[in-house]
Amino acid sequence: MSTTRPTHPEIALALLDLKRKHREAQAVADLRNDVESIAQLAWAEDKGTATLRMVMAVHGWPGHTLAGEAGADAAWWLAQHSDDPTFQEQALELLQEAVQAGEATLRHLAFLTDRVRVRTGRPQLYGTAFAVDASGVRAFAVEDPERLDERRAEMGLEPFDEFDKVVRLITKLPPATA
Repeated sequence: MSTTRPTHPEIALALLDLKRKHREAQAVADLRNDVESIAQLAWAEDKGTATLRMVMAVHGWPGHTLAGEAGADAAWWLAQHSDDPTFQEQALELLQEAVQAGEATLRHLAFLTDRVRVRTGRPQLYGTAFAVDASGVRAFAVEDPERLDERRAEMGLEPFDEFDKVVRLITKLPPATA
């Protein structure tokens, strides 16, 4: 990865700002779980998707050279949290190309791959996607679970058991319903 200045710092800043707004809206929605905060989160996701879609249409995936490491991370965050499955599939294709070109990380590719697979009813490959509801936290189904840690290692991810513990520690469960 490069630590040089991005060729398009204005894109990096826009993506970083949208990621910040999404994270703020997400935190409020998680805490309050009311119509207004959920609407604000939906707005942040829609704005992130629309902006990233425009960037991708002009430049392809906003990788390390274009947006810097932080901007590329923000682009992945916005794609990962988009509510548009078709857009996520398009982003995944461009992200795969960017990884092959050394412009994006394997970690981002693993997470977005799993997100797209789960959304399309297929088992995930890397064990990065979890369901959270009142009954607890659980990983979505995994393809060929015997080779999961091998695939995770290829993508630069820690063993699944370690990741699972972290996810369970940081995940806030919704209140139980009566």
